[in-house]
Formats: sequence, structure tokens, C-alpha cells
Amino acid sequence: MDAMLSDRELFIDTKPSRLVLRAAVPGAIGMVASSIYFTLEMLLIGRLIGQEAFASANLVMPFVLINFALSDLIAVGSSVRIAIRLGEGAKEAADRLFSLAVVTCMVLSALSAVVLMLVVPVLLSLMGADQQMIRHAMGYFGVYAVFSPFTGLVFALDNYLRICGRIRFSMVMNILMALMCLVFETVFLLVFDLGLPFAALGSSLGMTVTCLICLLRFARGRLALRLRRPRFDKVALADMVAQGLPTFFNNIAGRISSILMNSLLLRWGGAVAVSIYGVLMNVDGLIVPCMYGVFDSLQPAIGFNWGAGRKDRVRRIAFICLCAIAVISLASFVIVELFPNEIHALFIEEGGDEALAVRAISIMGLTYLLLWLPYATQSFSSAIGQNKEASVLSLCRALVFPLFSMLVLSPFKLDGIWFVVPMSVMLTSLTAVVLFVTRLRPIIKDGARGR
Repeated sequence: MDAMLSDRELFIDTKPSRLVLRAAVPGAIGMVASSIYFTLEMLLIGRLIGQEAFASANLVMPFVLINFALSDLIAVGSSVRIAIRLGEGAKEAADRLFSLAVVTCMVLSALSAVVLMLVVPVLLSLMGADQQMIRHAMGYFGVYAVFSPFTGLVFALDNYLRICGRIRFSMVMNILMALMCLVFETVFLLVFDLGLPFAALGSSLGMTVTCLICLLRFARGRLALRLRRPRFDKVALADMVAQGLPTFFNNIAGRISSILMNSLLLRWGGAVAVSIYGVLMNVDGLIVPCMYGVFDSLQPAIGFNWGAGRKDRVRRIAFICLCAIAVISLASFVIVELFPNEIHALFIEEGGDEALAVRAISIMGLTYLLLWLPYATQSFSSAIGQNKEASVLSLCRALVFPLFSMLVLSPFKLDGIWFVVPMSVMLTSLTAVVLFVTRLRPIIKDGARGR
């Protein structure tokens, strides 16, 4: 356990403000570290291979993330119940859920990789990609597909480490993973001057090694959770799916939106517009994990306290988390608006449409004025088991409002499409306020539901 504290001492007895510092800061650092390898990978691709490879990788990246989404579904869904079981003192039940979840993550990741390898080339063609772009994209995706049982599981194990109170170890593992990915990719791309598939190989190797190290720690039986022989349990699996659906919907719906965005960008702006959107998504890939890490690191504490009946602590912890991610979101807005040209230049060397890039990045930066509000509401809803409210917000933010915004803004073509994400976040923020006032606030007050 973190700093030799038991789960109860860490989650129940530690002062909320101190608990947030102990968990959220390492959690945010670890989450950024676990995500930064994608940004570093894209940076190396853009700088060392070129804009066409950068566009191809970003075009297929939503499908890579869809493959990861099934593991995230099981990880998030099981984490809520595991944390509550530990809070209730039912350790053996928590171990059984954990072991079942690990095996399920690996099987689902492998199956989804096979299906996607068959489907993705057809979808890329329908999006308007030419044969050369499809060939580059599938070479990149195929490597991730081969390693999918481990690359998907590594994110789930990160959740379970935090449930065990090993927050600093989780942070160290994420940093180690990012460093290994960077080293492998630098050797493949810079030293040996290899192609796009080897960028994916570098990341896959780093994630696989990290996954095996974490599995070994759980197998040794020195953590709050221990790997046991899994038992198939339909009820437990159904519950995992129900608990993880909000995050799964968010992941899948967000990827669908990205696929549609890329299709429109290919039509109206070609590979250059796809590359600019890729830069924006890679910036977002640093900001959102930082926000996610704050709430996700404290989700076990919220679930533990909710299961233990300490709703007073749940309210205090959630409020501090809200303030923290609001600061992160607003600070990101300022940085993106002040340095759009510098952000674009990090990924793409001179020669692209810099004026278009600066305009697009400045518009998309408006997203971070309000992003913290729906994100905090959704994360808190999931943490206390309020699946309907979290599902509504995740679907609105990732799919419903982006599709609506695309429909409304499409007549303006490329000029309008850059406003899709800011408009979607604004509409989702209004929905979050309504849901909090009408649904969540009464639950927080009386605790009659969600137990």
C-alpha cells in the first residue's frame, strides 16, 4: 500500500485535502505519462517520417483506441465494484472480480483486434483515403493488433494498482512505459530510419513490458488484490459491463466522432486538414488525461467511502477534484490560445498551411473553457455507480452533440468544422448542469441510491 498505509487508513482516515494530494497528483502525472507516448510517437512520426505518415497514423488512430476501449470498459466497470467490495471488507469477492476482469480484458482485446483488421481497410476507403494512405495506416494498425492483449490490459492494471493504494508505483510504471516507448521508437525511427509500422512496434513493446511487470506484482500476492484462478460468472460480467458502459460509450462514441470528422476533413481539406486535426487531438491527449487522472485516481477513494457510508467525505473529495480539473482546463485554454503556431510547429515542420493551422487550433482551444464541467459531473456519477446519468453525459459529449454540431456546421465546410468540438462541449455543459441539479444533488444529500 502507498506509504505502507492500509486501504482504510488511506481512503477513510486520511484528511480529504491530503488524500487528494497523495492520490491525485501522482495519478495525474501517471495518467499523462501513460498517454504521452502517443503524443511523442506522433511527434516523432511527423518530424522524422513526414506529414503523409502523420496523417495516415492519425487517420487510423481512432480504430486503435476503439480496440483499447473494450479493456477500458471492463477495467472501469470492475474497478467500481472492486473498490466497493474492499470498502465492505469482502476481499475474496474483490479478488475474484479482479481475476475475472484481467482474463476478460485480454480475450476481448484479441477478438476485437481480429475483427478490426478485417473492417478498418473498408472503412478507410469509404472515408476517402487513397490506397497509399490505407496501406500506411494498416501497417501501423496491424502492429498494435498483434500486441492487443497486453497493450489493452496495461491500462486496466493501472486502475487496479490505484485501488490497491499503489498510486506512486502506478505513476512510476506509467513513466517507465513512456520512457521505454520513447527509447524504442527513437531507435527504430531515428537510428535505423525505419518506417511507420515500427513506430507502433516501439509503443507496443513498451506497453507489453510494463504490463508483464505489473502482472508479476499482482501474482506475488503482496497487494490488496491478488490474481486467483478466474471463475466464469455471468452476473459479475454483466455488472462490469453495466458499470463500465459510460466510459465505453464515451470512448467508442468519441472515436466514431473522430472518424466522421476525419472523413469531412479529407473531403474539404485533404491530408493537410487531417494533420492539423491530428495535432489538435494530440494536444487534447495531454490535457484530458491530466484531468482524467485527478478523478480516476480518487475513484477508488470515492467508491470506498461510498461503500463505507461516508458520504460527507465523498462530497469533500469530489469538490476538491472539481476545483483541480477546472484549473487544469482553464490553464490549458490560455496556453493553447497564446501559442497555437508553436504547438503546430512541434509536430509538423514548416511547409504546411500555417495560417489554417493557427486558426483551427485557436478555435478548438475554446473547448477548454467549459470541458471541466461535464467531465467532472460524468466522472463523479461513475464513481458512485450512477450509470444512467454518466451514460447520458458521455453519449452527449462524445457522439450526440458532435453529430448535431457537424450537421449544423457542415454548410460552412472547413471553416465550420473546426467549431464542432467547442459547440459540442458547450451543449454538454448545459446538460451536465441540468443533470446535477435534478438528479445527482438529491442522491448526494440522502444517499438513498447508488449503494
